Amino acid sequence: MENLKTWWNGLILREQQLVATCGVVLMLGVLYWGVWTPISEAEQDAERALQAQQATLTYVKQTANKIVALQNAGGKKAYSSSLSATVTQTAKRYGLAITRMQPQGQKIQVWMDEVPFNSLLSYLSDLVQQQGLSLDSIDLAQADTPGLVKVRRIQLSQ
Repeated sequence: MENLKTWWNGLILREQQLVATCGVVLMLGVLYWGVWTPISEAEQDAERALQAQQATLTYVKQTANKIVALQNAGGKKAYSSSLSATVTQTAKRYGLAITRMQPQGQKIQVWMDEVPFNSLLSYLSDLVQQQGLSLDSIDLAQADTPGLVKVRRIQLSQ
């Protein structure tokens, strides 16, 4: 600290004013680029992420409404083959890997790890429309990767 005072006192008045002005400009630059800009960019990133999540939520709600409407539509075809075989074969057709399956009489519960959301919707649509199954309940969670979901549980019945 003493060296700094000695150096400061060794400067002429004009140099002291110049150093003081440069110090103020430097502090303003640090505040702007070191504090304000990162906070502003983080806010913009959060806003973009929120809008993307809202768009995904809207898409999921619309698709769920379509599934419910199709499920409530008449003309279900009679179901004739093994429930677990149909669920497994249909999953393979859409490139989905079932991690666990639990048959319960006329119902079956299915679990999957992270799967593409669009493939899952096509899979469920096929099971309901083509195979004649009923989608009783579904429990999904958001995966870390965009476009993928974790299937906690799907319950289907004949």
